Amino acid sequence: MDFEKVVYKRRTIRRFSQEPISLDILKKLIDYARLAPMGSNKQSLSFIIVKESEIVQKVFPLVRWAASLPIKERTPEKDRRPTAYILVLQDKTIKEHADFDVGAAVENILLGAVNHGLGACWMGSINRKELKALFHVPDQFEITHVLSLGFPDEKSTVEKYVDSFHYWKDKEGKMHVPKKQLDAVIFKIT
Repeated sequence: MDFEKVVYKRRTIRRFSQEPISLDILKKLIDYARLAPMGSNKQSLSFIIVKESEIVQKVFPLVRWAASLPIKERTPEKDRRPTAYILVLQDKTIKEHADFDVGAAVENILLGAVNHGLGACWMGSINRKELKALFHVPDQFEITHVLSLGFPDEKSTVEKYVDSFHYWKDKEGKMHVPKKQLDAVIFKIT
């Protein structure tokens, strides 16, 4: 897919068909992440791929969904849950602060997911303690985020920002996400 189409198509997806994602595609997403820019080239990030159904089900209650939506619309229904996850780990012995590195790596994964026909949700509201225990993650690593993945089973569209950043679902379940217009985010041209 052409790069501009990928960027404009990328939306947060929280409802998925139950078609499994191949391990090759999941590894390719990690490959995109490892090539992201890293401050001082200190590569402190590692990843856990979760694709086995039994383990995917154990991760599901350890993440939180769409805080801006009403409670009944937040959490995906049982037959529309993610089919895979990628956990992002930062090795604190290599680098203490890696927020920018994480952001660059995750964005590469998100764009790569779209390119492979996948939907994804970048999640920071997660139960880190329980996730570390589930995957036996050593203390030197922090789990920074979880990415839920699957083939999309919902639509999401960009709306013109008018007085609120609040996103919403319409009667058909389509997500509407307000975004500022280009001219509104350009502070100055010199």
